[in-house]
Amino acid sequence: MDELTKKQLARNLFVQSLDLGKRLPSQNKTDENNKSSNLDCRKCVHFFVTWEKNCPYGCKAYGFKGPQIPSIVVKSSSGESCRFFKQRS
Repeated sequence: MDELTKKQLARNLFVQSLDLGKRLPSQNKTDENNKSSNLDCRKCVHFFVTWEKNCPYGCKAYGFKGPQIPSIVVKSSSGESCRFFKQRS
């Protein structure tokens, strides 16, 4: 994926995450979509936590911050699991 595509995707995901945060289930609840992806952003090198109240979670790989865990936003908006997940060592 080239840099321009990454930036466009990140911009789209950020805008969508603001709206999706109101409609997505809580991060503590599990559903079939989250079970199938088995990704825990907290174990990824690209995951970070912000001090912003409205956008507490972020992903350095996609370049966005949002109200939900990034893997949930990516799965909901694109229908695919995160392609940039990299386990922390």
